[in-house]
Amino acid sequence: MISVGNVAVGGSGKTPMVKSLAQSLIQSGLRVGIVSSGYRRSGVELLLEYGRAISARTAEEIGDEVKMLAHDLPRALFAVHPSKAEGARRLASQGGVDVVIVDDGFQHTGLYRDLDIVTFDAAVPKSWLRFFPYGILREPLAALSRADVIVITRADFSPDISELKSEIRSRAPQAALYAARFNIGRLIGRKRRLPIKYLEDKSVLLFAGVGHFDSLQRQMRALSGTLAEAVELADHQRYDQATLGRIRGLVDTLQPDVVVTTAKDWVKVGNFDFGREFYYLDLQVDLDPGEEHLTSLVMERLGLTQRKD
Repeated sequence: MISVGNVAVGGSGKTPMVKSLAQSLIQSGLRVGIVSSGYRRSGVELLLEYGRAISARTAEEIGDEVKMLAHDLPRALFAVHPSKAEGARRLASQGGVDVVIVDDGFQHTGLYRDLDIVTFDAAVPKSWLRFFPYGILREPLAALSRADVIVITRADFSPDISELKSEIRSRAPQAALYAARFNIGRLIGRKRRLPIKYLEDKSVLLFAGVGHFDSLQRQMRALSGTLAEAVELADHQRYDQATLGRIRGLVDTLQPDVVVTTAKDWVKVGNFDFGREFYYLDLQVDLDPGEEHLTSLVMERLGLTQRKD
């Protein structure tokens, strides 16, 4: 069993890492299970379904992150339950999986893991590294010593990545250390898939409810011809008619060529008509050392062998 977690609140890139790792393990012929609490979903009953089935449910039923993952991982078996320990137990008893990935399980002391992967956001200012609510930390940085693998996410936004790596190594000398960049590979709409360079000469209105909006905004400013507006919403934003109407009003006023959002937001509003071309940003994880290196490490630590379909 693997946990992908962090020591901070908010988005540090856990979910893209879960997706990337699960895809790599599935490509290696392994049967993968995913455990999630389905944060902010409407129900509390256990859901135990394959991605291809659970993705047909609404984001309100299963949570936006689960819906996003299920769409991209149709062959994974999902256990969605408020108690991750119970979800993992039920998933394991179901059988049919070789490895279980728990989304955000680092603080769950009652949940057994063979491997703890921790994501650490390089874009976070040092002044934020205080306990919540005065900062973003769930637990002290010393907790990194429990990690088996640490992935420094948004490494390209670090003012000094070498210094950050040294600091993390001093706190977790035994952990394998990786650096990750989140690259926007393409635009995906209801009927079209386009290369990201499509935005080079376009005016863009961006809206999203994500943990660290500033990093996304900086990426979009560099990729688009003109960033007409960047609308920051609450993480895991619920889109009521008033919110959608406010965004549509900005679109009508500013007249951008394209409206873009994240995959997590798209699963909740993809069918809304903003009166413009509308896409979500397909995020890809660029890992150093490479994705194959991490997959091999995971399989070796867990005693897994590649299978042929």
